[in-house]
Amino acid sequence: MNKQEITSVLSELYKITGFRMSLHGTDFEEIAAFPIEGSPFCTAVNKIDLEHSRCIECDKIACTKALNSKGTHSYKCRYGLSGAVSPLYHLGTLTGFLMMGQVADSREAAERAAELLSEKTAGRANVPSDLIKIVDPDTASSYIKIMTICAHYLTMSNAMNSAKPTVAELAKEYISDNLDKRILISDICDALKCSKSTLLTTFKKQYGVTVNSYITETKLDLAKGLLYEGKMTISEIAEATGFSDQSYFSKVFSAKYGIPPSEYRSSAKITEQ
Repeated sequence: MNKQEITSVLSELYKITGFRMSLHGTDFEEIAAFPIEGSPFCTAVNKIDLEHSRCIECDKIACTKALNSKGTHSYKCRYGLSGAVSPLYHLGTLTGFLMMGQVADSREAAERAAELLSEKTAGRANVPSDLIKIVDPDTASSYIKIMTICAHYLTMSNAMNSAKPTVAELAKEYISDNLDKRILISDICDALKCSKSTLLTTFKKQYGVTVNSYITETKLDLAKGLLYEGKMTISEIAEATGFSDQSYFSKVFSAKYGIPPSEYRSSAKITEQ
């Protein structure tokens, strides 16, 4: 993670919007924020364990909705305050969430939030409504659009690297495990729970070749090794490398190497001698 770049983005967003900006990992834990301290209202809520845990659950639900919609999700917290969240990616793999919140959209909303906090905590937490920032809905909508642009920037700049395997890396692993089968793009997408466009784009970006080209190259590399060993018939090798039949295998092999599999096997033996 490029923490300096991320903190700079959060700081600039805060200057523009007045919303507290925070960055969360894939398991929803807070990684970075500006300002570091929460608003007086959220700070009061977080001092009460039960209310804090319920607010975390509310944020998790918002993150899940943003993930499902593949974009920014605007929502109201349990106290009626406004917030928003955008998912962040690295080479097609989810790396975290950018969150904005929480503010009231009117004086009445701020007063209701303050009253509700006092009710829910039986008077243990009281925050004057004038300490809750108010942003009218139209302005808040504009701020959320700016946040969405910043989320795209953080994604495109790969500021949040993934400690988990990328979609492209997982696709390579799937291909390696299924070389004896006919591998379709749709099979990989189904296994990885990703879209076709995400798979094709991230794979080409990370490895410089298309998925189909990589599948063919990997199958033929395996076939060359098996031909060199000489323990299997060409028909058996075609089956072991997931080609539909020996004829199609020979056609693809010849197109790639300029000679049929049988001739390659013979030349390998001569070279060995």
